[in-house]
Amino acid sequence: MKTIVSVNNPFGCNRYGFAFEHIEENGKYLDYGCYDGWFIHNVKKNKRVEYIGIDKNKDIVKKNPYRLSLICIEDLPLPFEKGEFDGITVLDVIEHIYDQGSLLKELNRVLKKNGKLIVTVPKKHIFSFLDLGNLKFIFPKIHKIFYILKYSKEEYENRYLNNPNGLIGDVEKKKAWHQHFTENELKTLLEENGFRVQKLDGSALFQRIFILLDILKLGFVIPSKIRKWDSCKFEKMNLFCEAIKMENVKN
Repeated sequence: MKTIVSVNNPFGCNRYGFAFEHIEENGKYLDYGCYDGWFIHNVKKNKRVEYIGIDKNKDIVKKNPYRLSLICIEDLPLPFEKGEFDGITVLDVIEHIYDQGSLLKELNRVLKKNGKLIVTVPKKHIFSFLDLGNLKFIFPKIHKIFYILKYSKEEYENRYLNNPNGLIGDVEKKKAWHQHFTENELKTLLEENGFRVQKLDGSALFQRIFILLDILKLGFVIPSKIRKWDSCKFEKMNLFCEAIKMENVKN
């Protein structure tokens, strides 16, 4: 990761740490795909910002464990005025979305002139095939058996067959794939929807191997220092981007 992590950054060399370094004090921000607001909570502990979170998961938004300003939506448009936000964070969310263009155009609409968009996605690299998030699509029967054994048939059906949030796990049904991007693919997607890329970065190389070892109860063989070194030294597994709203875009 090329981005310098400041002393007060609570996250380190990962997508949250990258986003933290590009969030400016006293701004008004939106976190799209905020889940329970954990990221917002930790940013607000270290920076003076106004932050609103939005997510499709009704249950987790209702719980709101950190007592933040969280909103649940089922579809676009967003319930905000044109140019309402100084910045928007979309952290490992775009790859789950089927209609990425419509979402990005709507995010562009609610951003101020020259407003900042911070996006993170999985990056295409040599170990992309180890993305466990795609096993349910490649081997659905095997995934079903293991999930039911670990949890229950009822929970499997609720999460993957009859998900009330219109998802398969955490991926939109129409998408049905946890997408990985090259730098050019992400840049093209953003430019086509009104953003100019300012900075690209990334982190990690062997992290997917570490995750697999953790699942197999063998994670103890990889010391925390090695994991941290991997995240900070390399830029291959995760792709981070800072972009701004183009001045000539009409909403």
